Amino acid sequence: MGSSIKAANNGSIKTNIEEELEKREESYRDLVDNSPDAVIIAYEDDILFINETGAKLFGASNKEEIQQKKIVDLIHPDYHVRIKERVEIVTRGDATDFFEYKLIRLDGTVFEAEVKGIPTIFQNKPARHVIIRDITDRKKTLELLLNAEKLNVAGQLAAGIAHEVRNPLTAIKGFLQLIETKLNDHKSYFDIIQSEIDRIELILSELLILAKPQDLKFEPVLLQTLIEDVKTLIDTQAIMNNVQIEFVNDCGKLIINGDKNQLKQVLINFLKNAIEAMPNGGVITIELKKHGFNQVKMLIKDTGSGMPQHVLKRVGEPFFTTKESGTGLGIMNSKQIVENHHGTVHFWSDEKGTLIEVILPINGDKIERTKQGGEGFFEKVVNKIGRSFNKD
Repeated sequence: MGSSIKAANNGSIKTNIEEELEKREESYRDLVDNSPDAVIIAYEDDILFINETGAKLFGASNKEEIQQKKIVDLIHPDYHVRIKERVEIVTRGDATDFFEYKLIRLDGTVFEAEVKGIPTIFQNKPARHVIIRDITDRKKTLELLLNAEKLNVAGQLAAGIAHEVRNPLTAIKGFLQLIETKLNDHKSYFDIIQSEIDRIELILSELLILAKPQDLKFEPVLLQTLIEDVKTLIDTQAIMNNVQIEFVNDCGKLIINGDKNQLKQVLINFLKNAIEAMPNGGVITIELKKHGFNQVKMLIKDTGSGMPQHVLKRVGEPFFTTKESGTGLGIMNSKQIVENHHGTVHFWSDEKGTLIEVILPINGDKIERTKQGGEGFFEKVVNKIGRSFNKD
């Protein structure tokens, strides 16, 4: 009789302990599931649990899609050795600090994240509580900060250099023209000197644009005419390089509000780059089409050999260029002009060529008709940084 009572009491205690463990595990699940960080509970290489944040981070429509995977499937191969070392640390009962990894979403895209492992108990087994934080936005913010600092210093230097060089250059140019009128026997020499002076002046102009945004003079611009004017201007250079420029217009006589000269400069820069990308000749297509309700899209496509991804990522950075005689400022200044017109520029490239997409607003009333043409470049960088922090 006594043994029966004792057995019953032991069974009751065991049941209470199991119920308490179930309640704790349920509370633990609720806590993890509502965490703002992505959390995975793992045992060895198996994924026992993932919260909603984690499922969304890896691009899964439901948790089961992730739980069918192995931990190693979500980690870039470059980090497989490192993850084994850190798993051993957590298995021994020690937590690890946050460490940056490249992780892989279900669609195959790679993103950067920081990961921390903490020893825990799950389903009565020793397990790892893995915290994952996407640091893509933070990386972009830091990159913007670094570029802003770099541009700030470069802008200050550019303004000083440009003004110091331009004064003696003006004198040299004047005396060169005076000497040229008296010495006609060496005209080719003078032509070479003149072309080099023109190049120096071009560099100085680009440096001054970097240092200070140019005034914008907004007026109605017939986009078709602007493109045809630039095409006429560039056609001679294109023919000399065995390049054919084609213009396709699906918008008719579309008028936008903008600075005609600066928009021409953008198109000239992009077309010159396209010609230089095809040393053996090819075709450049300029296509104009409506985009949404109040935007126009201009596509510039060449048939060159394209750019590798590591170069494409850096297009538009100041002083980055693949040309021997380039300054790296032309694309950056072009992007700045388009942004001052409340537009955007995007680049795509592969072995079949490069595509540049310029999107501009059609409704001119939405563009601020300020003397400076809206925000300057540095103000835009600062505002982008602020938006990134507010988003976090």
